[in-house]
Amino acid sequence: MRGRERYQLRKAAGLYWLLDMDQGGAGRQDPVALNDSGAYIWEQFNDLGSEEAVAEKLSAEFGISVEEGLEDIGQFFRQLEKQGIII
Repeated sequence: MRGRERYQLRKAAGLYWLLDMDQGGAGRQDPVALNDSGAYIWEQFNDLGSEEAVAEKLSAEFGISVEEGLEDIGQFFRQLEKQGIII
């Protein structure tokens, strides 16, 4: 997935933000706010490297099925794709 290494997750003022670390100049993109679930998925994907591994961790930690975890992860990544963050 391209774009993942370009963005960094930060927490400020009690909120999570994805920041584009490669931008500059007047065409700057605003940070993207994430909720706790989105931030968790982003961090786990960066650590584990696959949607399946993250879904298994979600299943173990939160008692949901792996299939439900995959669905949630897919929805999250589709939203980021619509915003141009990942390809």
